[in-house]
Amino acid sequence: MRASNEQCRVEATAVPSFISHELTDVLLQASALPKWNQEYVQISEGAFSGTLQDLSLGPIQLFRESMDKAVDQHGLPWPDSFAIGVANEMYGDGFWCGDKLEPDSVLFLKPNSELKFRTPARSDIFVAVIDMQLLSEYAETVGELDAARITAISGASAASHELCSAFRANMGLLFGGVSANPQALQHDLFRRNLLSETLNIICAGLTHLSSARPHNPGQLVHRHIVEKAREFILARHTLPPTVLEVCKQLRISRRTLHYAFNKVLGISPISYLRYIRLHGARQMLLACAPGAQPIFEIAAHWGFYHSGMFGSYYKQLFGETPTATLSRRPARH
Repeated sequence: MRASNEQCRVEATAVPSFISHELTDVLLQASALPKWNQEYVQISEGAFSGTLQDLSLGPIQLFRESMDKAVDQHGLPWPDSFAIGVANEMYGDGFWCGDKLEPDSVLFLKPNSELKFRTPARSDIFVAVIDMQLLSEYAETVGELDAARITAISGASAASHELCSAFRANMGLLFGGVSANPQALQHDLFRRNLLSETLNIICAGLTHLSSARPHNPGQLVHRHIVEKAREFILARHTLPPTVLEVCKQLRISRRTLHYAFNKVLGISPISYLRYIRLHGARQMLLACAPGAQPIFEIAAHWGFYHSGMFGSYYKQLFGETPTATLSRRPARH
């Protein structure tokens, strides 16, 4: 059963917005998505390229994000919202909240929980985020679904090719239509129809999740190890801990640490220790005013005391020298 405009119960006066970005920096990619608090760490080497389209409809947010590098994401949407999505394209392994992505998977994030997403080497995803009050009203009135029960877990659930293809096609049509004519968002009838179509797309995904059951992701323990190691590294970024020191802090063996990082991120703990600090240095370079702070001081702040090695590591990961980053300092969106 399809919803009428009245059943959507969405404020017609909500100010809609549409943005589209092409980005060449993983840190700017993380900050470009409205309504989310995010941190990205690029974990595959080379110059980064990504795109982001965001369509805000008040209590509903739709976005499409593509990246050509593997990224370890930490993200938190606005309070009391539920996220659901599908991968449009993916190359390589990816893990959403501990669950391995399949070519046809429904992705979901329960309200007030943090997303931990290790993206594939190349990825393109569609995600819808919806206010839980609106979702509950719509699901129970129109779809006769128990939204509270369905949205109680996070993860990825294998779904039929038909369901995922329909989700991709419908989201693609929404973005294509708004991208071609963004001025249409100012018209009340267009917004109402757009909201109704979006809710129907989300409801189809919820119908699939109604058969999903709470589960214990196979990566849960390994992700916990990675997170604790990350906290320890960031707390000591000026005097970087060794792998042995990380193992002692976490009270685990070197083998266990290596296994956890390879399972969750596909890289070694040594590489991750370095990548975390390189991202911290890059963030400072991007925010630095001309002549305010020499590159060697920024490098030392993040535990790199050999400028030649810092430059080599930096270029290997980001595909450009620290000087190139400092000289362009791209404007934040």
